[in-house]
Amino acid sequence: MKLMVLVAGMMFAPASMNAQESAEVEAQVDLVSNYLWRGMQKGGISLQPSAKVKWQGAYVKMFGSKGFANGDEEELDLSLGYEFPFGLNIGVNDYWQTGIEPRDLYFAYNKETTGHRLEGNIGYTCRYGSLQAYCIFYGHDTKLNGQQAYSTYIELTVPFRLGGLSWEAKAGFTPMESAGVAIPDYSTLSETHDYFYAEGPACVSASVRATKEIRLRGGLTLPVFAELNTNPYLQTARIMGGIGIKVTK
Repeated sequence: MKLMVLVAGMMFAPASMNAQESAEVEAQVDLVSNYLWRGMQKGGISLQPSAKVKWQGAYVKMFGSKGFANGDEEELDLSLGYEFPFGLNIGVNDYWQTGIEPRDLYFAYNKETTGHRLEGNIGYTCRYGSLQAYCIFYGHDTKLNGQQAYSTYIELTVPFRLGGLSWEAKAGFTPMESAGVAIPDYSTLSETHDYFYAEGPACVSASVRATKEIRLRGGLTLPVFAELNTNPYLQTARIMGGIGIKVTK
């Protein structure tokens, strides 16, 4: 009898372990009316595919954006990170977009001309919300004086339910001067300064998003969302809507 129990345990234990160690896979494609990111408008109507693979807390994620207008930039982002069971998360993000590196070469990592921005992040998430901090440490991120800016962004997210919809309220801040460029005005022999976030401590993003997920068969969902996005520093306000298709396995 003991032998039978031992054999049965050996037969079922690997299956249980495999179930626990299986990776979580998620893929999504969104169509948005505006590409809004951290209080900035980065494009108009855009198609945005993304995918994420997570295994025992470690994850890799990719995101892309392609606008329909000729002047819209193309973007490809990669992220690596780890989510601890008690809510802490750490990661590294690689943002790349066209229009920065002269020839738009993806594998060009020269610090002075690259179209990449490498960013580290750390944060904490619980049922009541999320607090995340991001800091660019390499790439296209210099102050007006040519020094590394270490552009930093801190974001608080509070989720809630209202009217049968899932809502997210967000507020984003920068604690210091971020990367900037000087734009000459030859008509007045002067120049203006354009900053990545802001010229000093400022609230650069305040938004609220409502989402409704329509669940289909086979792990498919259709998220439909609308967002009011403002930038108090730039004194701008925009509304964005979108629809996507999401697959979770």
